[in-house]
Amino acid sequence: RHAYPSPSLGFRSGGPLAMPPTMFPIPVVVLPGSGCTPTRECNFYDWFGRTVDSVEMKNADGSTQKKYRAIMKNMPDPHVCRETAWIPFITTELIGPGEAANTVVVGHSSGAVAAMRLAEKTKLKGIMLVATYDSDMSDANERKSGYFTRDFDWKAIKSNCEFVCCVGGTLDDLVPIQTQRRVAMNCLGLVPNVPKKEWLELPNEDHFFTPPCSELVALLERNVDAVVGSCER
Repeated sequence: RHAYPSPSLGFRSGGPLAMPPTMFPIPVVVLPGSGCTPTRECNFYDWFGRTVDSVEMKNADGSTQKKYRAIMKNMPDPHVCRETAWIPFITTELIGPGEAANTVVVGHSSGAVAAMRLAEKTKLKGIMLVATYDSDMSDANERKSGYFTRDFDWKAIKSNCEFVCCVGGTLDDLVPIQTQRRVAMNCLGLVPNVPKKEWLELPNEDHFFTPPCSELVALLERNVDAVVGSCER
């Protein structure tokens, strides 16, 4: 758990987007990792949320508005992160009625696993997976979560999302980079430097404990822009 100041990094997007302004701000739901409570006091979440909230876009008529609206709350069952508690909470408390198809879900660690299970049955704008994995890694607490009782439906995840992107750090000592790479490239079919299906590997990053990490915001921007229209910063 970390304390840190307000973000100094700001982003501003210019130029009209192809989609109508009524789509914006795009809801960006942040799902934390196991044990991360209160959510905003842990890891990169508060920094990321406030930085995302600072992104502006220019409409066709020259007016500006917020591009994103970050959403995060303290999660139920924050230490075991049981699927039976998290998925209903996400769909009723974090994603607004009728907003799922316009929502981006950013999941970190256990939150990334939850995002994948959510995407199996829910149409979303996209998912951004940070330090993701697809097994309990022989950990009793992970087994209790319930996420790993059956195979992941990779085809459904990809079909239900306009974009899927993943990011991993090569220094991660909780989720091996080999696992993250396999899930991203072999299971989800992601490739480096291709928005809408992008895998990003950061050579000097660990489990994304400490902000800032501007690469996370840039990854979100690239993949959102690829599906809603290009923006220039």
